[in-house]
Formats: sequence, structure tokens, C-alpha cells
Amino acid sequence: MKQVLDGKLEQSWLRDVDLAFLAERVGTPVFVYSEEQLLRNIGRIQDAAKGAGLDGRVELYIPFFPNSNPHLLKALQRTDVGLLLQLPSEYRILREFGFDRFIISPGHVSDEEISFWARTGHPTFLASLDEIATSLRNGATAVSARIDSLDSGKPGIKLSELAELARLIDAHQVELECFEVYFGSGNSRDEMIGAIETLFQIFKEHFPTARSINFAGGQGFVYEKWGELEKHFDWAEYLRAIREIADRMEIPEQVKFLFEPARDVLADTGALLLSVERNVITNSVGSLVVTDGSRMLMPSAQLRDRRHNVVFLDSALREIPSAGGKTEAALRGRSILRHDYILPGTYPVPQSVDASCHLLILDVGAYCATQHMEFLNIPPAAEVLLDAVGTPHLVTKRGDDLDKWRNLLPEKVELTR
Repeated sequence: MKQVLDGKLEQSWLRDVDLAFLAERVGTPVFVYSEEQLLRNIGRIQDAAKGAGLDGRVELYIPFFPNSNPHLLKALQRTDVGLLLQLPSEYRILREFGFDRFIISPGHVSDEEISFWARTGHPTFLASLDEIATSLRNGATAVSARIDSLDSGKPGIKLSELAELARLIDAHQVELECFEVYFGSGNSRDEMIGAIETLFQIFKEHFPTARSINFAGGQGFVYEKWGELEKHFDWAEYLRAIREIADRMEIPEQVKFLFEPARDVLADTGALLLSVERNVITNSVGSLVVTDGSRMLMPSAQLRDRRHNVVFLDSALREIPSAGGKTEAALRGRSILRHDYILPGTYPVPQSVDASCHLLILDVGAYCATQHMEFLNIPPAAEVLLDAVGTPHLVTKRGDDLDKWRNLLPEKVELTR
């Protein structure tokens, strides 16, 4: 029987999810993902591309590393959408799941990895002049490059090196197939629009024969909002701006535009359900809600102090209304480490919350179980996927109690030459 909600969750796909059933069947902590929401987010971008007159020129590649569960992303195989990879291991597991459309942005890599990606035939955005030169020496007939427009410590060829890159590929009589430009993460629509001319200027000045331009990711997602339209990036206005500037700067019609949206596509596809382990603890330092989870190393939270929305549920897993008295409390994990907080900062906790309750953290579909810490012998959480019609499926079983020792040998083995 599905829960009846009359609060914030009415604005989420979680309103139709029987959380009590999931908690009973697989326990907590458990990540819950929505295939329907993933496809809705993809459709929003594709509709915006059509509306901007860019249908056929826009290609989407969703980064695999923020949510590394192939079961959730398998729904993308029903769309014209690929995946962005970083590691050969990602390529191997995704091939087993039937994926075949990729671009590669690996950061700084060894010669061996450059050769590996070259054998796959997928576009690989190399991040230094030396790596480009290695690829060319190995006989590459076309190369792609990652450019760091911020001149930061991030992997990427710096703006001051673009002329040298152009000379390098000209000397080998090859083409720069595509270039990706890094502009940082979590940008607003206006910040992203402001970067469009920079990309097109790089194209015109240095690589006018490139077949495509990769605008990469960085599209912002507003974690603090509840409404779906308020949370998501304004793709319609952004793509209209790209079309207008491309026409004005005379970018050829055959040049395709690639995008690597992560948070905007993934964030609200996932939620984390936790059990509250004790009544709220109050001491001289502050108040704590102790859960059975562990620290979430989500860049959206820990590195940028973004506030994820949380909902407390009663013993029947019904939403506890926000009205009434509340206590500001930190949300703790289950280890003894002083910094084992599920999210940074404190959150308002209804006074009725006790050890029979649950905590639901919204919008963790990006960096979800991929970043859920498993230190101090804490096993990985389970993951459940709701398919497009809402049927729940277990896609990752909970880690075994002995999971941390799964590669421990029963006897030591002498290493001999």
C-alpha cells in the first residue's frame, strides 16, 4: 500500500513510491532511483534543442562517474544519448551491459591508456600537449582535446597553449576532431551563456575545421528548491542563445554541439532512505540525529555547501509535516569518526522524530552510492531502481558483513620471481 503524502514530497516522483515496502524488503540505507525521472530530464533537453532549431546538432553524453550504476543508465539506450567515460574499467563494465556510444575524457593518462582508448575508436579528449603528441606519434589520424578555459589546476590544455596545439596537429597533417572546454561546475544559465562566444572564438581562431564543439557540463542544479522547474537548468534559453550566437559568428551548420550534463540529468533521479537509530541526542555541543548511513562525500554538499532537501518520515514512513516545533540538529552517520555526517551543517528536525523514524535525503542521484563512504568496515548500501512504470527492482544488493575482506586470501602467498 502506497503512503499518503500531504507535504513536500507531493512535488517529487517519490510521492508514488511505497517506501515502507522498500524498507521492509531491502532494509536501510538504500538508494532509490527513478528511471522515469531520468528520461523526463533527458526529454527536457532534447525538446529545448528542437525548440532552438538545433535538432540533429545537439548530442548528449551523460558522465558515468557521478552515478556508476549501469542499471539506471540503461534507460538511455532507448534514447539517442551516450555516456562520458574516464577509466578503462568503466568501458569494460558498460560494454557488458550493452552500451556502445561513448566519448572519453580521462584527465591525465599514461601512454598505455592512450593506446587503449585509441583501440576502442571512441573520441578521447586528451588533456595535455604531451598526450596529444604521444597519440600523434602512435599514428592517430584525428585527435580531440580538453581545454581548461579557467587556467586552473584541472586537467586541460591551457588557453596560452592553443596556438602550439594548432601547430602540432598541422605538422602531423591531422584534424582536431572535437575540443571540449571546461568552464567549472554549477554555473547559472547566464554564466553559461556568457561562455558561448569564448568557445566559438576558439573554434574560429584555432580549429575552424573541427567537426564538433563540446560544451562539456557545469550546468547548475538548485538543490535548495522543491519544484522541478525551479531546480533544473534553463536549457531552452541556453540553447536559443547558442543558436543565435552560432548564426551571428557564422559557425558552419555541419558543426555539432556536444554536452555532458550530470547534475541536471541525474540529481533528482535518486534519493537516500535511512533509519533513525536513536531519539535525538542533545548534549553540550549540540543536537544529533544518528542514522544507519555514513558520510556522503558529495561535491554538491561537502565541497560547495549546497543544501539538500531532507524529509523525516514516521514509523509508517509517512511524511512528518514541517509545521510545529523543530530542533536544529546535525545528521550523523554510524561510525565513530567526528566528521561522519551525512550532510554538512544542521537541519530542522521535527520534535516527534525518534528511533522509530526514517530520514529521506532528496536529489542524491548525482554522486549517490558512488560517493557513499564505506570506511571503518561499513558495507555498501543497497540500490533500488523504479522502472518507467514504477515497478521496483533491486539492482545492487547490500554489501555483506564481510565485504571489506572479499579479497582477503585464506593463506598468505609467497611472491616468487
